[in-house]
Amino acid sequence: MSAGNALRHSDDAVLKELSQLLVNCHYAHSEHYPAAQVALLGREECRAFNATWEHLHRDAYLSPANGIRERRICKFEYRQRQRQWTPLPDCHFFQAQAHNPLLGGVQRTYSRSEAAFIDSPVLHALLAADLALMDLTLGPRDWLVTCHQFRILCDQGNAGQATPEGRHRDGHDFVFQHLIQRQHVSGGESRIFNDNGDCVFHATLSNYMETAVLNDRILLHEVSPLQTSGINSDRGSRDMLIIDFDLADY
Repeated sequence: MSAGNALRHSDDAVLKELSQLLVNCHYAHSEHYPAAQVALLGREECRAFNATWEHLHRDAYLSPANGIRERRICKFEYRQRQRQWTPLPDCHFFQAQAHNPLLGGVQRTYSRSEAAFIDSPVLHALLAADLALMDLTLGPRDWLVTCHQFRILCDQGNAGQATPEGRHRDGHDFVFQHLIQRQHVSGGESRIFNDNGDCVFHATLSNYMETAVLNDRILLHEVSPLQTSGINSDRGSRDMLIIDFDLADY
């Protein structure tokens, strides 16, 4: 068996395991998928992709009392018949108040992600990997996909709030949480809950492209506050890429 075939079979086994978790537990977590797929693109592609987080804009909808974060978004339409991803110009974002008691009911508009992000081979490898899991779990579908670039900031006097709305749903079908990097921070534990309030998963995502995915219609999630580590800096940050998958309703 060639190295390429070995990798393909390995990917298939991992995908099947993650799909079974998503079906049975409604969430899955992996340190290796899609990190291994992204690593094949090489360090320079990853560095260029990560560098786009340096150009995010302050989230003006969030008051300082609820933490400081920077973000950009972009959207794609995926048509399974053509197997084609189409970038969309729309940068609006809306959540019902039932899903987001802090900012729900507000039609928000964010800066669109840069071309260096939208066109990045890293992003398209992630989209392909996430789609492969969706295909295996639900079968081929058409999707509306929203990518959120987040940077959560903290300093000596202010904790970082990745989920200032508290435990919540985002209002999507499936939510992928990909870690980009953590710098000079502690805390930031990802937690997933069922409707009874039981914590069914908790972990501090620490490795590049470590990923959690959940069925957002069934489960809730939150992230514990971030504190600066104070060892090398009095300022810390946590960069995440959140990718929402919504079944297309056309």
